[in-house]
Amino acid sequence: MSRVTKHADYFSSQVTHTRRFYHRAWRPLAINERQLTVVGGGCEWCAPDFVIERQNFPYLAFEFVWQGRGQVRFGRKQHSITPGMAFFFDASVAHVIRSAADAPMVKYFFNFTGRHAQALFDELRLRPGTVFRVGDPARMAELLDEAIDHALKGTPLGLRASAAGLEHALVVCAEGRHPSNTETSLAFGTYLQCRNYLLRNYPVLSSVSDAARACQVSVAYLTRLFKRFDQETPHECLTRLKMTQALQKLRQPGVAAKTVAAELGFKSAAHFTRAFKRHHGCTPSDARSA
Repeated sequence: MSRVTKHADYFSSQVTHTRRFYHRAWRPLAINERQLTVVGGGCEWCAPDFVIERQNFPYLAFEFVWQGRGQVRFGRKQHSITPGMAFFFDASVAHVIRSAADAPMVKYFFNFTGRHAQALFDELRLRPGTVFRVGDPARMAELLDEAIDHALKGTPLGLRASAAGLEHALVVCAEGRHPSNTETSLAFGTYLQCRNYLLRNYPVLSSVSDAARACQVSVAYLTRLFKRFDQETPHECLTRLKMTQALQKLRQPGVAAKTVAAELGFKSAAHFTRAFKRHHGCTPSDARSA
């Protein structure tokens, strides 16, 4: 049985789309002083009325805004939130997180616990109640997406890889942080819009051309944006998202490869099988029986 689920009691329902995970067996790991204990996390597309208001919270929390606008209030101090900004809080910080209705946020969130988590946050000087801009938002999003991919596998090694990836992301975040009033460029804003479109619509996109057309840019310009701001090409990003989703679907009982191929926009089962083998190193049948 998978150790993760896509639902948890504290997850918000004020979302339109998600890639979230909750580690059901996190409690025994919290005593491990050598590894980050990740309770849950993911990426969520906030609804226009998204608002979280808590007087306390049982975990350390890291959130990173990828697109849209919003506000976060820690105690009596309020901050405007825009793409590329991150913030932290813990049980000691009352907080309100609100999305702008006209530009709903897309944000990553991860919740941690245990001695190692607290020691790491102290070492990196990531203080609860702080807000700042990440130095390389594209790199941060890539690391967080990869951590989600690993966690969604639900295997012990997948969860271990997810924890290691998140620790890497936190170190990168701390090393390259800037004051929260640092501005982003117009080109980076276009890149954020295009990458978000891929993340949200990858199951129904048959090619990068479809995404470029929807975002009203050329494939050549989209490729240049990714070369400038990302670590992977648009095609690599789309393929990774499809293949991660494919692996999850194939592990469900009774799901045929041709059904998964159709759901993920492949022209044929043979095309899907070739892409799956290139990405995962095994056939869909092998993955289903693993």
